[in-house]
Amino acid sequence: MREWTKEEKYKILRDPQELLPLYKRIKESSYRQTYHNQAVTGLMNDPNGFVWHDNKWHLFYQWCPWGAVHGLKHWYHIVSTDLVTWRNLGLCLIPDQGDGYDNKGAYSGSAMPIDDKIYLYYTGNHRDEDWTRHAYTCLARLSRDGWVEKYPLPLFGEHPGYTEHQRDPKIIIRPGSDMYYIIIGAKSKEGNGCALIYGSDDLQRGWNFLGELKVPGFEAFGDMWECPTIEHIGGKDVLMFCPQHLLIPGRGNSRHHNGYIIGNMDWDKLEFQPEGQFHVLDFGFDSYAAACANNIQDSDKAILIAWMGLPDAAYPTDEEDWSGCLTLPRELTVRGRRLIQRPLPELKKLRDERLDTDVNEYGTFRLPRAAEIEID
Repeated sequence: MREWTKEEKYKILRDPQELLPLYKRIKESSYRQTYHNQAVTGLMNDPNGFVWHDNKWHLFYQWCPWGAVHGLKHWYHIVSTDLVTWRNLGLCLIPDQGDGYDNKGAYSGSAMPIDDKIYLYYTGNHRDEDWTRHAYTCLARLSRDGWVEKYPLPLFGEHPGYTEHQRDPKIIIRPGSDMYYIIIGAKSKEGNGCALIYGSDDLQRGWNFLGELKVPGFEAFGDMWECPTIEHIGGKDVLMFCPQHLLIPGRGNSRHHNGYIIGNMDWDKLEFQPEGQFHVLDFGFDSYAAACANNIQDSDKAILIAWMGLPDAAYPTDEEDWSGCLTLPRELTVRGRRLIQRPLPELKKLRDERLDTDVNEYGTFRLPRAAEIEID
């Protein structure tokens, strides 16, 4: 496997034309997807900023353009009217050079429409001269014409009571309240995964640390919680997060998971009271960093998209200098103490013709490159 230098991993993209030879080569890969969103070049990982606005779905993803390596992360922007067919709009968030708050990457986050703009909440990954990491929760606004304007100062920096691992802000509007919340994944100095909560009565300023989310029974569950969110679905609260470096029965040697707990959230006490155990969102292993869409205006369901990949994992396409795609969107509802996940009805649009394939004398038949299979 290729060894990347720090200079190669954090190279600044100055002209998209630099990527053209790599793009042409990757297009010929036999691993390229038929209907999943995939990296145009390089590495794709977490879905970010998933939101309904201006009569279309907006989705961003983490992107390192140079190869299958976790280097300098950008936000790449795609849109859809039906969650099935997507259109590339290109780069959105570009890391600052020099000593900027996101000089070593615009890391994961979320989005919320305000009037005619989309506000992007993300982690600015900053490294100083001795390569010490500092995490900042940053804000940018995206206009309808595609213009992106970063706020000159972050909303807040890292909390000194925790390690430098503080990232993935999810913006939450509490129904019936004039308070807004940001939930952050974190790692305590004792080495336990947790989530931090900030609050403000203004989506653009005035954010204060409210405290650590209390989840009775899960005080030592993994050593880092990535991509936390609390969704209100069908009258229940659902805490979703990605506990890292944790062995779970039935999950083999996998140490990174994406799952959920159903319960009730007390925002005044900052306590999530579980009504059951932790369940994985997907029994497959290559599903992580799930993001639910904001602003869908339907409290009975949520729509989820995840990264089809895992941290610290290698894939066959790494040798071709690209890696990663996104799962198909799913509709989430709550039944009892479990989430019910269904393919979106819109995905039926991908069906074009029915193939009744004849079995040959050897009991086999040839399928097309992509097909939906009904087995009786």
